[in-house]
Amino acid sequence: MDWFDGELGGGRDHDVPDTGGSWNWVTVVILGVVVLLAVGFFAVVGWLRDLVF
Repeated sequence: MDWFDGELGGGRDHDVPDTGGSWNWVTVVILGVVVLLAVGFFAVVGWLRDLVF
């Protein structure tokens, strides 16, 4: 159900395209790569710390 549906006395301007609000697959891939890089970085730092100390 749409909160801006005509039945509720509101109404949306359907002539305007929906801009935003959904996740783009490029954004998901970039965030995944960033998370993997962060996990890998902390794994390597932990491994190096174990070697040194």
